[in-house]
Amino acid sequence: MCHAVWKFVRRRWKLLLLLAIILLPFIALGFFLFAPEKPEYITAEAVRGDLIQSVEAVGTVISEKDLELKFPVTGVVEEVYVKEGDTVEADQVLAELRNNSLEADRSSASASYQAALADLRALEEGTRPEEIAIAEAEVENKRAALAAARATLENAERSLGRSQGELDQLHREAETSLSGYVSTAGSTISQELTDIENSLNELDDYFDTTVIKNAVEFRSRIEYEVYVRKREETGVAIADALLGSRPADFEEALLNLGTAREAALHAVAAADDAYTIMVSLPTSNYLTTATKETYKDSFAGERNSIQSALNDIEDQLKATRDASANFSTQIATEESAFATAQGTKDKALADIATYETSLRVQEAQLALKKAGARQADIDAARAAANRAYAGVRYAHARLDDTVLKAPIAGRITKVNLKAGEFTGDFEDFNRAITMLGDSPYRVEMFVSEIDIPKVQYEQEGGVELDAYPGRDFLLQVTEIDPAATLVDGVPKYRIKLDFLEDEEKNLKIGMTGDVEIITGVQKEVTMVPGRSVIKNALGQNIVRILHGGDEIEERTVVVGMESDTDVEVISGVEEGEKVVILIKE
Repeated sequence: MCHAVWKFVRRRWKLLLLLAIILLPFIALGFFLFAPEKPEYITAEAVRGDLIQSVEAVGTVISEKDLELKFPVTGVVEEVYVKEGDTVEADQVLAELRNNSLEADRSSASASYQAALADLRALEEGTRPEEIAIAEAEVENKRAALAAARATLENAERSLGRSQGELDQLHREAETSLSGYVSTAGSTISQELTDIENSLNELDDYFDTTVIKNAVEFRSRIEYEVYVRKREETGVAIADALLGSRPADFEEALLNLGTAREAALHAVAAADDAYTIMVSLPTSNYLTTATKETYKDSFAGERNSIQSALNDIEDQLKATRDASANFSTQIATEESAFATAQGTKDKALADIATYETSLRVQEAQLALKKAGARQADIDAARAAANRAYAGVRYAHARLDDTVLKAPIAGRITKVNLKAGEFTGDFEDFNRAITMLGDSPYRVEMFVSEIDIPKVQYEQEGGVELDAYPGRDFLLQVTEIDPAATLVDGVPKYRIKLDFLEDEEKNLKIGMTGDVEIITGVQKEVTMVPGRSVIKNALGQNIVRILHGGDEIEERTVVVGMESDTDVEVISGVEEGEKVVILIKE
C-alpha cells in the first residue's frame, strides 16, 4: 500500500504542491481566528516607601469677624437693645427672649436648693431635746390607744358570747314551739303539690283525646305549644319544690312553702292557658256543643283544684309566718346585736394591728432621734443639696440662653430681630444679628462621614486658593462639629482650620480652594494600589500575584492604612512582586 501511495505522489506531485500552496494560508488563518485568546493583565509593582493618608475637600475662607449671632433656643423676642451701626463691647446684651417661666423655674430651683441646705444643716446639728420629748409623748399616746383597743376587744368578745347564747336559746324555743307548723308545712307541700301534679296530668290526658287533639291542631296549635312549654316549666318547678317537703326547722319551712307557692302559681297560669284554649275551640261534627261543654267543665274543675291547692299552700305559709313572726323578730334583733358585737370586735382587732404597727414605728422614730443622724444620711443630704445646686445652675443656664450677648467687641452690621417676633427654628439663619469683630481669618470645609473619623484636632494641612495658584497656605485643624450638617441634601461634617502664619493681608472672606489635611503618615512600608486588594468569598482581603506571564496566585494579606490610591500591606506581599489590578478577558 505504501508503494502505491508513493507512486501516486510521484505522478501527481505538481498538483499536490499547488493544493498545498492554496490551502496553507487558509489553515493558518483558521488557527489564528479560532485559537483561544490569552487574558490581558493590568498589573502594578509592590513598592516600599512613605504612605501619606489625607482628607481633601473644597474649603472657604471665613472670618470670625463676620458673626451671625442667634439664640441657642427658640422663642418670642422680648426686647432688642442694639441697631445697625452700634459699637458693642464683649458680653454686652444685644437682645432678650420672653423668659417669665424660666425666671419662675430659677426661683423654684433656688428655693429647692435652700430647702436642701436646710435639711443638711438639720442633720449636721442633730435632734433637739424638744423633738425627742415630742416623740416620747407620741409613743405614750400610741401605747394608750393600743390599750384602749385591747379593752374594746375584750368587751366585744363578751358581747358576742352573750348574743350567741341568746340566739341559741331563741332557736331552741322556736324549734319547740313551731315544730307542729314545720311538720304541717311539709305535709302541705307534699299533698298540695301532688294534687296539682295530678290535675295537670288530667289536663294532659284531655288534650291527648282524639277529638280535642284534632281541634287543637286545626285551630290553636301555636297556643297549645306555648301551654306545653309552660307545663314543662311547671313540672320542673313542682319537682324542685317537692324536695322541700321535709323541712328541718321553721325558717326552712317558710322558705320551702314560698318555693311551693311559686310552683303552684306556675301551675295556675298553665291551667288558665289550658282552659282558654278549650274555650276557644270551635264546635264541629266531632266536637259537638255538648261535648265541648263537658270538656269545659272538666278543664274548669281541674283549674279550680289547682287554685284550691294554691290557696291551701298560701294559707299554710301565712299561718307559719304568723306563728314564727314573734320569734323571727326576736332572732333578727339578737342577730343584729350579734353582728354589731362582731363588727366591734373586728374593728378592735384592726385597731390593735394598726396601733401595734404605729407604736413600733413611733418607737423606732424615737430611737432614731435619740441616736442622731448617720454619716450616710448626712452624705445623702449633701448629695441632695448638690443636686439642687445643679438644678439652680441648669435653671440659670436656661435663662442665660434667652439673653443674646456679643461674644467679642465689634460693630453691629445687621439686626434681623424685632420685639414680639418668633425667632424661627435653628435652620432659620435670617433671624439673627450680625457683627464684625476682631478675630482672625479661618478656613471652613465640609467632609463626608467616611472621612470624618480620620480627622483629629491639631492635624496639619494646606489650602491652595484659587486666587493664589501654586501657593500652599499652611493650616491646622482647630474645630470639628460633632453633628452633621446637610449640604445639598447630603449629611457632612464641618471642620474649621486656622492659618499657621499671618496671612491677613492676602485673604478675603469667601475665597475658595482645595484643602488637604494630612491625617496619617507611615514611613518605609510596603504598599500596593488600593484597586488590587479585593475580598474573597470568606470576606478576607486578598491580592492576586502574577508569576511569569500567566500564572495567578491568590494570597491573603493584612492591610493597614489607606490613602486615596494606595494601601499599606502589613503582611502577605513583598516589595517588587507584581499584583494584578485588572484582568481583561
